[in-house]
Amino acid sequence: MDASSYAIGQAVFIRTDIPDFAEETIPFKTLEEMVRLCSEPRDNLTLEKVVVYSMVNGEPCALTLGFVSATMGQRPGNLQGVSG
Repeated sequence: MDASSYAIGQAVFIRTDIPDFAEETIPFKTLEEMVRLCSEPRDNLTLEKVVVYSMVNGEPCALTLGFVSATMGQRPGNLQGVSG
């Protein structure tokens, strides 16, 4: 059984193109793939966390790396155009 054929983790993105909270997960099989997934810009997606899986003494475990991001926007009710 080839262990490299299984995902070792997933990148979790928040969708920004819809009004409700929604996650989109993208699995990765190598650290190189993880770096590529997390460093490429993605339309309407913001990276929320990365989860890396492992087996320790035959027990599954995971490391979750969470990220905080902020955007400049308008407060609800203030729908006037923003001037630069």
